[in-house]
Amino acid sequence: MTSFFIFVMLFKYLNITRNLVFVSKLSADGFTFNFVYNKVTISLNSNVIGFGSMEGNLYKLCLDTNFMESQLSFNITENPCKRKRELESSSNLWHQRLGHISRDRMIKLVKDGILPNYDFSNYDKCVKCLKGKLSKKNEEGATRSTGLLELIHTDICGPFPDSISSHNSFITFIDDYSCYMYLYLIKEKSESLDMFKAYKAEVENQFDRKIKVVRSDRGGEFYGQHTDIGQAPGSFHEFCKDHQPIYHARHPSTK
Repeated sequence: MTSFFIFVMLFKYLNITRNLVFVSKLSADGFTFNFVYNKVTISLNSNVIGFGSMEGNLYKLCLDTNFMESQLSFNITENPCKRKRELESSSNLWHQRLGHISRDRMIKLVKDGILPNYDFSNYDKCVKCLKGKLSKKNEEGATRSTGLLELIHTDICGPFPDSISSHNSFITFIDDYSCYMYLYLIKEKSESLDMFKAYKAEVENQFDRKIKVVRSDRGGEFYGQHTDIGQAPGSFHEFCKDHQPIYHARHPSTK
């Protein structure tokens, strides 16, 4: 590899003992510069031809061809928070590609000849797997209902790209006691009241009891619209307060 620079125009400053390279002049002649973490690489026609590091307020360039060839793998983004580059033969990389399967399953795939023979001696624990298996500690004050239809959680998700039937959102109703969920497709968020009426009529007829409380966020599609279709002892429709902890609502994945 040959390192070279083409100096089209240089400016001379008195009392400076080293040559200066002007980025603007080289950039005008097709050179590109990449400045990251006080380091710089210089490229021409997508080929790296030099690099340097900051000393004081200037970048000191390395023009030693032999040294540069030995440092081409130098990672200019190196810093305490750098990401580890995974090799194509890394067992950790294939663990992620295969949907975070277990080590035993990967070893079985190797024995069956489906995967190449990887070295599992440096197999690290997957942080994402550990986080995914964590369970949230129950917050104080989180209470659950003791019977069907005592508390219904509802929310709207969307809009998404229109489906074949022109629906772009859906609304869910989840019984707090049984965690049983109803899901209705809707075209407009304004249809939420009609969907709730349909849900209310079905479940109250099926279980022969009344819905006591409906809980939702303070979305405009809910706020102030449900209280006129039925009143039970206490507040018929509860709204989660701003910044209220997650335990005040239940989602399809909540057990």
